Amino acid sequence: MNNTKIFKTLSIIFISLTTCICFSLLTPSITHSSSLKSDCLDNQNCLIITQADIDNICIPDETCQEITPASRQIELIKESRSFYGGTSLSTIATILFMTIGPLKIIPAFVKLTYKSEPDVIRKLALQAFALSTSAIVIIALASQNLLDKYDMMISALIAATGIVLFLISIKTVLSQYDNNENKQPTPPPENPLTALISPLTFPTILTPHGIALVMIVMSIAKQLDNNYNQILGIIIILMILNLICMLYAKQILNVLKPTVLQVLGLVLGIIQLALAINYIFAAIDLQVLTINAILNS
Repeated sequence: MNNTKIFKTLSIIFISLTTCICFSLLTPSITHSSSLKSDCLDNQNCLIITQADIDNICIPDETCQEITPASRQIELIKESRSFYGGTSLSTIATILFMTIGPLKIIPAFVKLTYKSEPDVIRKLALQAFALSTSAIVIIALASQNLLDKYDMMISALIAATGIVLFLISIKTVLSQYDNNENKQPTPPPENPLTALISPLTFPTILTPHGIALVMIVMSIAKQLDNNYNQILGIIIILMILNLICMLYAKQILNVLKPTVLQVLGLVLGIIQLALAINYIFAAIDLQVLTINAILNS
């Protein structure tokens, strides 16, 4: 009996001591910040949590945006634009005209439909217009979602565009010095409709660098300029212009001789080559700024 009383007494003492120790350990964490300031004057490593800090804590399921390298690049582009200025719609339209415009389509379409009837030509032009327009509009609208899904940085997309544009433009420029005597011309297909997807729509109308440029300008427009509807309108106008040039390709080629188109292609190739180098440098510059901002944060 005495042993039972002693055991109960010791249990009560142990529980009381445990409660006091836990209370003493938890008290500093729930003390108001004003009392903590007086206790931490001599301690430089003391962390004071105020009510403002608690209010600024990001709570899940609310409008809380995580800072990533991709989002940091958007902020850097905003800062650089405040100094250098933004890109005008006319500049964007010119760049898109060089990449997904009709100049490169006319000779290719005439070659595909050289011996075709007008009904076949019209059918091929309309189908190519519908397919290319649908594809580029879907790509333009989904570009930002694709970048967000894979957490892709704009600098990587700019660099990829620059590399592809460089390879294509350097091939265009150097092709002027090729020996064409030993080359056998490729005969046109018996049924031009078989060339609808390839090579007419991809990559003649929608070039790889043209698709990448659309993704870049639409991504930047959605996050910075809020003018993606206008850019989408420019893209649709270019597709309509491609349709008109395909329907009247032979008539246009009779006015603009192949030599003129060859010279225009060479000039555009040099411009695209310079543009490709500019894109590569811009991607490197943006990536360096991003790394510097991350290291200094």
